[in-house]
Amino acid sequence: MKKWMTLACLWSGVVMAKTLVIESPLPGSWPDVAVELAAPEVVKQPWGKEDAAKKVRDFLAADHPAEKKIEVLIWWAGVAERPDFLMDLAARCAKAGQIDRAFYWLQRAAREDVCDVAEIESDEDFAVLIKEARWAKVKEYLRACEVKWQESSFYRQVLTLPASYDGQSPIPLVIGLHGFGSLPEDFSGADFQRICDAQGIAFLGVSGRRPLGRHAFMWTESFEKDLQHIEQAMLRCGPSLKVAPGRTVAIGFSQGGQLAAEIAAAQPNNYRGCLSMSPGSRYPSALVERLEAAKASLSGQRYFFTWISGEGGGPKSKAQAWRTALEKRDAILHEYEFPGKGHQWPRNYEDYFAITLQVLVGERKESE
Repeated sequence: MKKWMTLACLWSGVVMAKTLVIESPLPGSWPDVAVELAAPEVVKQPWGKEDAAKKVRDFLAADHPAEKKIEVLIWWAGVAERPDFLMDLAARCAKAGQIDRAFYWLQRAAREDVCDVAEIESDEDFAVLIKEARWAKVKEYLRACEVKWQESSFYRQVLTLPASYDGQSPIPLVIGLHGFGSLPEDFSGADFQRICDAQGIAFLGVSGRRPLGRHAFMWTESFEKDLQHIEQAMLRCGPSLKVAPGRTVAIGFSQGGQLAAEIAAAQPNNYRGCLSMSPGSRYPSALVERLEAAKASLSGQRYFFTWISGEGGGPKSKAQAWRTALEKRDAILHEYEFPGKGHQWPRNYEDYFAITLQVLVGERKESE
């Protein structure tokens, strides 16, 4: 599934009473729009804002004409707090032959959502736009916006707390680190609220240090700067959260999975361990070298590594390459291969998270 078609905000539907979203100001002074187009006419929809997300989701899933679905999404783009579906809207317009509308939403997406030129040019839904004479100018604008995002210091983090939490009692904290091109909301929502409530823990989803757009981020080549970025996110939680000393856990997927293991190994006094799902990155891991240089004991830490059977051997090989170095420092390792295809989260991840987190945050070191 394309990153820009995740529709996380659209599908979320429910805002949890114990969820805090912290977002920095959006970048300013955007490049001049390549193609000046009037905003599409908005057709009023018969839904209130409170129940709109589910109504829109159900409408798009039903058998309605493409033009009607576009009208609904145009209305929702003006109502949703953080519309993360503008690329999808542009694709729908292009496929329906609404060329001006498609160009309009592409330019809006570059400023307000996320826009990947390479994916646009490889997607058949946009084929009609690529043949347009205006595409060259629009492409130049989209590239300029990509650079603007990546050079900015934009961030977002999502903190989920137990419903009954008073903000004063020390509780375990789980740091959620997403994969390339994804977002901190990967570690929020109803499933995570249930885990928080059941186990008395907090989840903090942190955006990658380099923004690709408002709804897509990546981690970088600098482990030290990524770690500092995560620590700053923890500090921003301020009076809303009091973390129990030594009871922090890092969990991550793909690029975030590699980073989760590296952070836990680098700070054994602060992190109880990690859950690393399908670890991998465009940047090489220095975990083994750091362990050899530090010579610190990892006694009491647990590392859970998972991968999908049909996603290729990379994640499995990386996890197994770390095993010797981690066990040499007295860490406890667990590995599990989930059946399936593709580079993706495990099926029934909620149950697996609940079990592993009980082990990770439920135990206490002898020194505590």
